[in-house]
Amino acid sequence: MPEPKDEIYHTRDYRPGDETAIAALFGAVFGQPLSESQWRWKYTGTGMASPPARLAFDHTGRLVGHAGAIPLRGWRQGRPLPFFQICDVMVHPDARGQLGRRNLFTVLARELLGSLAERWPDAFAYGFPGRRPFRLGEYAQVYGWVEQASAMCRLARRRGLPLLYARPLAWDDSRLDALWARLASGFALALVRDRAYLRWRYATHPCRVYQLLGIYLAGRLLGWGVIRQDDHHLRVIDLLTSRRWLKPALAALDRTAAATGASEVEIWLPHGWRETVDGQQKLTEVVVANMIWRLPIPTTEAQEALYYTMGDLDIF
Repeated sequence: MPEPKDEIYHTRDYRPGDETAIAALFGAVFGQPLSESQWRWKYTGTGMASPPARLAFDHTGRLVGHAGAIPLRGWRQGRPLPFFQICDVMVHPDARGQLGRRNLFTVLARELLGSLAERWPDAFAYGFPGRRPFRLGEYAQVYGWVEQASAMCRLARRRGLPLLYARPLAWDDSRLDALWARLASGFALALVRDRAYLRWRYATHPCRVYQLLGIYLAGRLLGWGVIRQDDHHLRVIDLLTSRRWLKPALAALDRTAAATGASEVEIWLPHGWRETVDGQQKLTEVVVANMIWRLPIPTTEAQEALYYTMGDLDIF
């Protein structure tokens, strides 16, 4: 077991140009590539030129730690609200091992959330760590347990006489904003899922290609689904519809999947939504976490009210 390190690290806010070192640290910690263009899309694509992030450097000036926040537009109980997805909380293996308040994970997470609380005192911040990182954040008193995410798996098939149907929809269709305005009151705590969000999150994604399907009743747009298909597996990455139309909307997506040769449909929905539809639930390794350090929204509210899908995560 490595001995705890006694080096004092220097921390500061992100500065333009740091993305080169951040991308390199990401590769060292997660074993996955992250290009600078991906980083810029992810953190600045929603319009904030200098996104909130805390960085840690060792005595040589090498970046050894990072905690980032993607700025998003949220919605809480009928009002706009700043949202932040906390992600890429990472510490280089050489800088791990310190305890308590000198642990870089704890230091960076607390400094980032404290900064958010100062600048946006009413903000909601959430994240989707794995179970082990969640335990670290829980011990550091920065993460609150909302739930363990469940994947709902459904057979792709044509079910009886269709009530709703799905058809391709353009990312810039003006009806997308009108649909969000009409449905927003049904979401107590959620991302603003309008045309601007869809364009950033899916239409301009630097690495992945998504398809947007409108869900209709007799020509009237009642919802939409963002999908990706891998061989015989179709993922509903994101979904917007009312609770009233959830079951027939998923049935419409099931039929679309079957028509394209998929055998299974997977969707993530929060507690209170997934229990109303059919399918086999499989627990994932992902924990939905409320950021509680100095931020105002209680975890109990997030447990009851938060609407999320796979699209809230940055990995799909």
